Amino acid sequence: MTDIPAAEVLRELARQVRGATLRGLQATPDEWLTWAPPGTANHILWHAGHALWLQDLLCIRLLTGQGELPPGWSETFGASCRPPQQTSDWVSGAELAGRLQSQLERILELLSATSDRQLAQVADPTRGTATVAARIIHGFHDEAKHSGEMYLLWKLCRTRTAELKKW
Repeated sequence: MTDIPAAEVLRELARQVRGATLRGLQATPDEWLTWAPPGTANHILWHAGHALWLQDLLCIRLLTGQGELPPGWSETFGASCRPPQQTSDWVSGAELAGRLQSQLERILELLSATSDRQLAQVADPTRGTATVAARIIHGFHDEAKHSGEMYLLWKLCRTRTAELKKW
């Protein structure tokens, strides 16, 4: 068996995880995008926007030294963002899907130009010994969890809509 370059493994991980995020977002009717069950805050659109923010932070910035998201994205979708209930001007699902697809293409391009040696370097010595590859894996693992949250919300919306139709 030949050795597969780490960058190619990460490219496949990116395709699979981002593919699930995109399928979830694209399967969601617009009226479900910003619904959250009582007692919760984050909705499908927020989870998808957070995935974009995650990969900007844990992949693109690590590989290029700078982020590529529009101003204000972190305030709406970042780890310490304002509560979603305080946001009224959301990006559309179609625009977000386009951004997620474009970012995937950018990540695949960057990884194609990244060597195993670069991926094995410590990402940020002030934050521990995690390598660049480990941080990228962490980002896609986190995105996969958010994709699962999107799917759960989608199922709840489907059930909620079916219950409303009974009335």
